[in-house]
Amino acid sequence: MIHVLTAADVKRQDAAAEWRGISVDQLMRSAGAAAASAAAKMLGMVYGARVVVVCGKGNNGGDGFVAARFLARRGAKVTVIEAGESRDAALRARNAFGGRVREVGALGAELSRADLAIDALLGVGLTRAPGGVIGEAIRLLAGAPCSVLSIDVPSGLDSDAGHVPGDAVRASRTITFGGYKPGLLFAGGAALAGGVHVADIGIPPDLRRGTAISLERDDVAGLLPARDPGANKYRSGVALLACGSRAMPGAAALVGGASVATGAGLTILTAPASVCAIAVERSPEIVTVPLDDGFDGVFNDKGLDAVREKLERASALAIGPGLTRHRATMEAVRTLVQEAAVPVVLDADGLNAFEGSADALARRIAPTILTPHEGEFERLAGRPVESRLTDAQALARTTNAVVLLKGAGTVVASPDGRLAVNVTGGARLASAGTGDVLTGVIVALLARGLDPFDAAAAGAFLHGAAADSLHSSTPSATDVLGALPLTLGAIA
Repeated sequence: MIHVLTAADVKRQDAAAEWRGISVDQLMRSAGAAAASAAAKMLGMVYGARVVVVCGKGNNGGDGFVAARFLARRGAKVTVIEAGESRDAALRARNAFGGRVREVGALGAELSRADLAIDALLGVGLTRAPGGVIGEAIRLLAGAPCSVLSIDVPSGLDSDAGHVPGDAVRASRTITFGGYKPGLLFAGGAALAGGVHVADIGIPPDLRRGTAISLERDDVAGLLPARDPGANKYRSGVALLACGSRAMPGAAALVGGASVATGAGLTILTAPASVCAIAVERSPEIVTVPLDDGFDGVFNDKGLDAVREKLERASALAIGPGLTRHRATMEAVRTLVQEAAVPVVLDADGLNAFEGSADALARRIAPTILTPHEGEFERLAGRPVESRLTDAQALARTTNAVVLLKGAGTVVASPDGRLAVNVTGGARLASAGTGDVLTGVIVALLARGLDPFDAAAAGAFLHGAAADSLHSSTPSATDVLGALPLTLGAIA
């Protein structure tokens, strides 16, 4: 598990470490040494390499001065560009450097002959566009002809929300300390950060807790339940699905296939007969409850009795993918969600059924997982996403549900305050149908007995890991579904 640290978390950790007797200077030395090590790996050959370190006046700049000193000791030709007058621990690091220091006016010329630039201008806590010499230095670094290593976050990035209020550095690689910063994982920051490496700089383990966590492979492996040798298909978890329509039968096939692949003991699909036929052709393991296609070929109140009958043996229920926004369907969905006494995963048109009335979901008697993308979030919450962490948490509390806010840096929020940010998949999952696969993964994990927050967080990890395992940078939903068994086998 890797902690995800907001600016407030970093400030709290630094203060707590100092109270323990770990000085800012010690932390700065560790951070600078880690940055120098990352720079050395990027350079390959350090001796004789030309390195430009661009330092701000705060602790991030101090980290840069320390890195410059370590690289110079290894024979690099280091020039530090100083954008502001250093202070406190950063001033002590500047004085210890003892090498070549120039002003921002020289940065363009220095970059033109550099092998590597190190961005040590701004750390966490930015909320507005930088101006003055800092802004000028950022603009020059953004156009650097050489590779760029950013320290902690690319300068110009809001480290909490991932917004870029003005110009920002585009790094080849970012080394960050103690844990991920949320903005590095969200769309804007992920595009700027390049490869992200988390370095330990000596914060005691009991002080490392952040606002959120990011699961790793071993964490997910520990959550997946072992199959009881004496279990049958019912005791291994029954996933019931209310998905698909004649217009969108593929959604039901993807949800059902993912549920089977993720290990539900039994996957049952209730859908119009034409949808069931397509789903079974794709995944013959799915048991179907065919409903009358009717004139519109959609799920409606006539299908509720069939679902109610199967709910008696269901362990979890997925509602929404491919249902359409037909009025009769929306009414049936609202009825089913309120009646179901089993954990529910609500996605796509299941979410749309509660547009403008998200608070009604809080009245459910069993756990709920909501999986909106940003557009669906806006319809549920009545406002756009501004800060992914705080907005997901707010919707979780309003609905008394686990909220999985999809997108680059998928956020999972529980009404009890738990937060996770997923680091697998990313832009690879930006294609039609991948959300349906995710729904199938999560409902299977719920059916297998996972806590709703764990099911959502582990499901997001597995879903993204399946995409990451593929050679294509733009895998289809079918590709991701096909990769799930091997992904699970490698992790479990």
